[in-house]
Amino acid sequence: MTAVPPSRAARVRDAIRRFLAARFESKTYLGLHLTVCLVVACGGVWLLSALIDAVLDNATMVRLDRATDAAIHARVTAAGLQFFSVLTIIGSPAAMTVLAIVGGLVLLLRRRPRTLVAWAAAFAGGFAIENILKHVIHRARPPYGAAYLTGHSFSFPSGHAVGSFIGYSMLAYVLIMHWRTSRVLRTVIVVIAVLIILLVGISRVYLGVHYPSDVVGGWVTAAVWLAICLSAVGLALHRSGRELPEHLSS
Repeated sequence: MTAVPPSRAARVRDAIRRFLAARFESKTYLGLHLTVCLVVACGGVWLLSALIDAVLDNATMVRLDRATDAAIHARVTAAGLQFFSVLTIIGSPAAMTVLAIVGGLVLLLRRRPRTLVAWAAAFAGGFAIENILKHVIHRARPPYGAAYLTGHSFSFPSGHAVGSFIGYSMLAYVLIMHWRTSRVLRTVIVVIAVLIILLVGISRVYLGVHYPSDVVGGWVTAAVWLAICLSAVGLALHRSGRELPEHLSS
């Protein structure tokens, strides 16, 4: 009995199923790794454009920013200012420069050239994009935080938010990818990185040097650029025949 060949529609459905299954494959850089990066990049670009439009529109969100900033400033305490003025240092350009150099040297010594390129691109590109956006958008700082600023710079996006998001996210990524860790330890690394990023962002608003949307804009900017860098390194590793580390499936 001759087998009946599948119809064209069935072949198309089968091809779509295989394609979608491959996009969620957890053992290859062209699977879930790339899918998540592309979703974050595309979603982040859309959100960042909406934030920039709202800031330049100088309407609802700007009024909300000012009202929130005034409400927080009216409730700040000396102890809170002291705490956040110390905590904000871990997201400062100086701290991120040290992290970038030390991390780059470690990757160089451990002979991780592709990850090293992504590491350097993430830090350098994030700094460049942040400064371009600041000068294009030209947003003035809040009126409360002059004591915590050195020199003149614009407000959107927050440089501390961009730098800390890229720095601690990349650190978590490298530790998880290149260090054999248990699922529990990977969760701890991610939670610590997220807490640091959140606290640095909160510190910028509490100290009165940024509006809330500056911080959110910084996080989104960093997320988009980080997703692009990690997509690129994933593609490079795939082309070299690498698969995701085995311990990530445990």
